Amino acid sequence: MNDKALLQFDSMLTVLLKKLTPAQRKQLSRLIARDLRINQLKRIRRQQNPDGSPYAPRKASFVTVLRALRFLWRGQHRQLKNWRSQKTGRGEVITGIDVDNNQERSFYRRDIERFIAIKKERISRQRKHKQSRMFKKLASAKYLRRDANDSEAVLFFSPQVTAIAETHHFGLTEKGRYHPIRYPARQLLGLTPADIVHLEDQILVFLTH
Repeated sequence: MNDKALLQFDSMLTVLLKKLTPAQRKQLSRLIARDLRINQLKRIRRQQNPDGSPYAPRKASFVTVLRALRFLWRGQHRQLKNWRSQKTGRGEVITGIDVDNNQERSFYRRDIERFIAIKKERISRQRKHKQSRMFKKLASAKYLRRDANDSEAVLFFSPQVTAIAETHHFGLTEKGRYHPIRYPARQLLGLTPADIVHLEDQILVFLTH
């Protein structure tokens, strides 16, 4: 359907809708809001914008794993695995599994003459399965609400999550712990071409029954 035909079709629908009673228009609005919410939730769960493009992925986060540590302590070469460092009232303490006797040992950092090798590894915390899906809370009927009257059908997020939804939908900047965080725009609400076709069919079916 070209743009001219689409405009004519919309004009025809407008004329027909005006012939409905307020009660009929409210009933139709409820049906539209119901189906729209179902389709919006499905699309958000698919992690897609209304144009079909995928949501920008989460920025990968990493955790540093302290693998192995070799150092000179009181003239002896020591090696620890799975080590960690913590500050105490008496100074910094390094604790790990001593490779020589396979037991946990602790050393004051001040007693270490020099470090020979420090092995660290950065591991991505991003998981490639359903648990990493974004907007699990937002993509639920509990938080995506619907309303309808004789003049409109409305979808909106509940007040508890409105700020979060706006930040991601519009790609806003939030104050972070150390610096501002800019989020990429991920359109949560919007009409896909399939939504528009379904909406038109839904109206026609209602008008002809």
